[in-house]
Amino acid sequence: MSPVALEMRAIHKRFPGVYALKDVTFAVDKGTVHGLIGENGAGKSTLIRILSGAYLASEGEVLVDGEVVDAPTPEKMLQLGIAVIYQELTQAPHLTVAENIYLGRLPQTRFGTVDWASANADAKAVLSRLGFDVDPSARINQLSVAQRQMVEIAKAISRNARFVVLDEPSAVLGDAELEQLFALVRRLSREEGVTFIYISHRLKELYEICDHVTVLRDGELVVTLPIGETTMAGLVRHMVGREMEDIFPSRVEPDDQVCLSVSGLNRAGVLHDISFDVRRGEILGICGLAGSGRSEVLRAIAGVDKIDQGEIRINGKQVSIRNPREAMKQGICLLPEDRKTEGLFLDQTVAFNITISALAPITRRLLISGARESEIVSGFIGQMRVKTPSPETKIGALSGGNQQKCGLARLLHAGARILLVDEPTRGVDVAAKREIYDLFTELTAKTNVSVVMVSSELPEVLGLCDRIVVMREGAVAATLDSAHTTEEEIMSHAVWR
Repeated sequence: MSPVALEMRAIHKRFPGVYALKDVTFAVDKGTVHGLIGENGAGKSTLIRILSGAYLASEGEVLVDGEVVDAPTPEKMLQLGIAVIYQELTQAPHLTVAENIYLGRLPQTRFGTVDWASANADAKAVLSRLGFDVDPSARINQLSVAQRQMVEIAKAISRNARFVVLDEPSAVLGDAELEQLFALVRRLSREEGVTFIYISHRLKELYEICDHVTVLRDGELVVTLPIGETTMAGLVRHMVGREMEDIFPSRVEPDDQVCLSVSGLNRAGVLHDISFDVRRGEILGICGLAGSGRSEVLRAIAGVDKIDQGEIRINGKQVSIRNPREAMKQGICLLPEDRKTEGLFLDQTVAFNITISALAPITRRLLISGARESEIVSGFIGQMRVKTPSPETKIGALSGGNQQKCGLARLLHAGARILLVDEPTRGVDVAAKREIYDLFTELTAKTNVSVVMVSSELPEVLGLCDRIVVMREGAVAATLDSAHTTEEEIMSHAVWR
């Protein structure tokens, strides 16, 4: 067995009125990848913030190479080689890649000025070493989210990080980028002895990359064990404290009536002759590799992106959709993939986020009726099973699953009959996923709302959707009946050339 490189021993953390961590102990072997999982609120983030020095433990100690770290601070933990790459990237978007990698430690000339040539050369060297094709002189705000995460990893490695925490990387990476990340993690851990802690809600990923896994629940350690000694069902049981074998609810056969018909949708260089129908009360899945055009289909239907040609029909009637407002008038509403920057107002309340897209129902004589708003919002909080201290709570303080429920509530309040939802359970824990699946099933069965959802998780598409549209290179590669297909068949259509 590899020697223990990092240990957190008997960690307790108390906040006013909250006991966030209770006697958590786990150790990570050198040069391994250690999974850390649990539902939202299980204590993962608090534990990692203690490891990074951002929080001080109320009790307990952190050991690096067997030595106790006295009075840990962020600076001291960085010096010890501990780097945390958060899901919400902490970068200076107006600065270049090289500046972000060496922020606070830019090389200087003998005259005391910044040595830009060395900074760019050093950044290029570390990026090349990691196999990343990113221009060191490019500004961060010009990069894709995947490239920005590559820069964060390069920044950690440039500091000679020996311990790297990856917080939900698949929440922002596509399949190809994630496989590139996995290849890098395997190489760094096996060849250079870098130790990783990998946090993810996607349990399948743990079996691809992790050696061991630690499960937290309600701030306490449940179990640490080799990944090969458990199953996904076992991990779910440890996380939620109960069996969840039937995670996908049973479906009711949708109507034969077509409520949405897309025909010959084209957008130069992006979408090519997209055609499919959606039945009333149906959940239609759209999947494909990153860059296949799956999200772009939803954006085109919702009027976010303009199309060059094509036809959209609602209940058999051709409609013109030039912008999201016109789509909403037709009962089509989009919940985008990046809910935090495109789908929600994080610094506003739950009530504001639910009602903002349709103010008329809560307005009386040009003024918002507090009583009417409270009645509507309370109804949606109950219907969507949103866990929030109050309708006036800032939505940014809620878990990812509850934020997503509020986003769905806003679409329904706006009169959506056709929900376009991009990655509905990204960054959402297992229990919250089941709640979202139940909501989709109830909405489609009881109110005849239709759902068109994009998902990167094939088990989710197979388990929840009635039919599946597979995208490849901006075109429809196949339309499959989910009851009579497999992950292998879906992937064969997604990658076949």
